[in-house]
Amino acid sequence: MKKVIFYFSPTGGTKAVADIFNREFGDVLMQEITTPSFDVEIDSETMAFFFFPVYAGRIPKPMYDRMKQIKGKGSPCVPVAVYGNRAVDDALLEMSELAAKSGFVTVGGCEIVAPHSVDPSFGFGRPDAADKEKISEFIKKLDAKQELTAVRMPGNPEYAKKKPMDLPLYPKPSKECIGCGICYKYCPAGAINAKRMKTKKSKCISCMRCVAMCSTESRSISAPMKLVSRVYLKKTCSDRQECKFYL
Repeated sequence: MKKVIFYFSPTGGTKAVADIFNREFGDVLMQEITTPSFDVEIDSETMAFFFFPVYAGRIPKPMYDRMKQIKGKGSPCVPVAVYGNRAVDDALLEMSELAAKSGFVTVGGCEIVAPHSVDPSFGFGRPDAADKEKISEFIKKLDAKQELTAVRMPGNPEYAKKKPMDLPLYPKPSKECIGCGICYKYCPAGAINAKRMKTKKSKCISCMRCVAMCSTESRSISAPMKLVSRVYLKKTCSDRQECKFYL
């Protein structure tokens, strides 16, 4: 069966995981959906892999708009949740249900650990050799399945009612900002003011893409919030979590 990869990767961590899968597949079509792309239709003979980061146990809000551009025809799909060594919570179930609304059937799923987007020291070096071996085993088992049937992903069906757990981290420009507009142009959530480059907190998803892309290193979260986030992440992300697979 043909395969295609779609990935939402603000800081590159999720794409790095998608690249690992792609090498196992033998190089297939990869389409970035971090920012809006083009409409595409996937036939029932093609398996779609949706790679996305996990924010506070949820999928990124822009994924709801991105999935409106991708239509399946009862096509099999595999959601791959990439997280910074805390937990996936309900993200796989949420993504599976969103994919179903776009015409896809979830036939498997993955939880993959990668460096945290706020502080890469948590999850540093992941996926490691042991993780990659498990990924390879999962793909072999998936390819060996004679009949692709629906697989329910773990999670609480009431995820939309749960209060977000993460810290509100909103990057802002410093006086060194030259107003080039790169952060504005590539913000996945449209959360940056085009004139003053300030963050619209009501839209920001704290993905840190603007920080990662700033050529002058003039965007960051405040020093106090960095300290608070460090303490929070040390408490919740220090213990090694293992990648999980569902078939």
